[in-house]
Amino acid sequence: MKRWLWIVAASASLSGCASVPTAAPDWLAGKSAKYPDSRFLVGRGQADSLEDARNRARADLAKVFQVAVSVETSDVTQFASTTEGGGQGKTESQVTRNIMTRTDQIVRGIQIAEAWQDPQTKAHHALATLPRLQAAMGLRQEVERLDAATRGYVAQARNAQDLLAQVASASRAHDTQRERDGVQRALQVVDVTGRGVEPEFNSGQLAADLAALLKRVRMKPQAASGSQGGLERMLSAALSAAGFVPESGADAPYVLVGSLQLDDLGLIEGWYWMRGTLEVQLAETASGKVRGNKRWEIKTSSAQKATAQRRALDEADALLKKELRPAILRFAVGN
Repeated sequence: MKRWLWIVAASASLSGCASVPTAAPDWLAGKSAKYPDSRFLVGRGQADSLEDARNRARADLAKVFQVAVSVETSDVTQFASTTEGGGQGKTESQVTRNIMTRTDQIVRGIQIAEAWQDPQTKAHHALATLPRLQAAMGLRQEVERLDAATRGYVAQARNAQDLLAQVASASRAHDTQRERDGVQRALQVVDVTGRGVEPEFNSGQLAADLAALLKRVRMKPQAASGSQGGLERMLSAALSAAGFVPESGADAPYVLVGSLQLDDLGLIEGWYWMRGTLEVQLAETASGKVRGNKRWEIKTSSAQKATAQRRALDEADALLKKELRPAILRFAVGN
């Protein structure tokens, strides 16, 4: 009986030692035989605690995607500011947000494959892995979906009889392709060849087509009776920033009527407050048909009454330059 107990104890002791290897794993300083670069993306982390080491390993792997996303979203912002005068507003923000969301979904697939503690320094090391095939499969499906969506919007832009509807579809085609460009960047990181999927459409050409369509949309900016002074100038500047062509004559196919009403709320706890309503309405000149309207609320304050009023006008100007184009595109599709 004593001999049997001794064998069991010895076996347990030996197995316990085997479960905590003292030799450093190959991935600590170089490539891993178990997780080769051809099949996995890897990240490494080191810290005093195991949890911190794991988090650093995940962050190390995620860096490659963060760089890709940063480049792509910077390109989106650069395009909006240089090519279209900053007129895309919410649309470009949405594209950027979608690109980041999809990258976050990829990063959530990262797993901690192995961990090791240095028996001398007691430092913890962790290896994060992401199977290339698994990540690439989802990205390729997303590329196919976005390509199909772009294809549909391009067809709508070509077939629509209404000019504003053409502009709206062309804008959606461009935004979808920009989103697709972001997915392609992530796919190129995952794809061992670095190629990804060749695009069916060129976002630069779609942008040029959209800009050409926008220049065909001629609108007359007009301030409604009783509006704050300078509103017509704001409307004209916002139309130009959005890529449309403002016209002062009566021959413009569309008229954009703006209204800006400000109420002086007086002095409240040492601050002068202004509250107002900014509204725009787009109508067809020939038929008088209203295509849509949009309203924004404004509220500003300052220790000086004149400054509070100026801030209200500045806020109205900024709102128009940021929101007018998305609003007009929604009018085009009846939203």
